[in-house]
Amino acid sequence: MFHQHFLSPAGTDLGPLDGGERVLWRGRCAVAEYAFDEASSLPRWTLPEETDVIVTDRRVRYVLDASETQSSGELFWLWPQHLRVQPGNRETGRNGTVTQIQLVCKGPEGTFPALVFAGGELSTIGAADHLANTIRQAIARFRVENADLIGVPAVHVRMLSRLVIGPEFINHLGGPGQTVTLLGEVPVPAPEGKEDFEEPTFEEPVPEEPVSGPRAYGERPGLEADALRAEEAQRAEQATRQAEPDLASRASSLAARVANLVSRSPEDGQTNLSAYLNREF
Repeated sequence: MFHQHFLSPAGTDLGPLDGGERVLWRGRCAVAEYAFDEASSLPRWTLPEETDVIVTDRRVRYVLDASETQSSGELFWLWPQHLRVQPGNRETGRNGTVTQIQLVCKGPEGTFPALVFAGGELSTIGAADHLANTIRQAIARFRVENADLIGVPAVHVRMLSRLVIGPEFINHLGGPGQTVTLLGEVPVPAPEGKEDFEEPTFEEPVPEEPVSGPRAYGERPGLEADALRAEEAQRAEQATRQAEPDLASRASSLAARVANLVSRSPEDGQTNLSAYLNREF
């Protein structure tokens, strides 16, 4: 069984960004990896709210530079299959939940590793929505610009192009959350060992025909053209959801596990992300 996909071996220095790589967002928040396909699973590893997170036009990188050790990792835009914003609620203590951004990928042997960001500078739903919109646009644009290299079919390129402009994530406290499917994903490569990671390999995905279905998003205020773009992007989501019909239930399960982990404190019952995400891995 593979235990982690998005964390570098202990002490690894990711070094500077590649030449021409553009920074789109930078901030601090908690980071964790979950087994999206395993019910009631604990995090494979966690980093606290002090973790420095950088979103570029090619990937997301995160580094926790502590006094004695350095923990770091990255997720390339080749891999995410689903992007979800799960809003928190107004409760406190054991019933309180925090807003999360979830990046779910297709892993080896039918697994779905998920990278989760929460707390820190993403404590508000507005901040999480803003970052999720930035990530959605970055992934869609990356796959459109590299479609020939990745092997994205022309019909998926057109759908991805529409994701660059909409629909936007717009959530509220206690809401059901929103998910967008990102076509043209490349499966996450399996690590050879606990600390050995392979370079990404490019595999041409099997083309999927778009299907119609009910909208998964609430109506977005604006011009009629905005609604049309949202509908077109939704068809892209439905195309992959047909192959993964239990996505909604898995998303809800992961959200509940993350919320339960990060929102409880045995001492005072208050939300305390750092206490629960600052674990050994």
